[in-house]
Amino acid sequence: MKLKDVLTANLVSTTLMTLFSEAVSKADGNTYNEAKILGELLNRITPLNKRQAQIAGWIGHYSVGVVFAGVYAAYLERAKAKPTLVNGLAYGALSGLAGAFIWHATFKAHPNPPGVNLKTYYNQLVLAHIVFGLSAAVVLKKLKNEQ
Repeated sequence: MKLKDVLTANLVSTTLMTLFSEAVSKADGNTYNEAKILGELLNRITPLNKRQAQIAGWIGHYSVGVVFAGVYAAYLERAKAKPTLVNGLAYGALSGLAGAFIWHATFKAHPNPPGVNLKTYYNQLVLAHIVFGLSAAVVLKKLKNEQ
């Protein structure tokens, strides 16, 4: 898989995942946007001002997306599998569980975490990662068909 394909899948999938999290935030009245929460975590422990921390949160969020898209692409290559909605859904669910574990460890280790309802955050996070996995499958399939 080409790096360009992984970066494209990341850009589309992370954006759609974030839009999903933002929509859930608006509907629920809480903040579930991963980049915003990451920025808030950074703002509370670094000398960065709020704007700088938010920018760093967005950069961090999309950077992690590259890793998640890269792992999915590597799995597909290693398994000699094509991207499908089924394996995209499965990867999204698994990466959502991994993401919830990572966020849980982050919140527990942070000296001053923001007041996020963790149960609802983790639930929406798994769903957001399913959006990510499905999106990545669609993008990678389209890019593969164009080659």
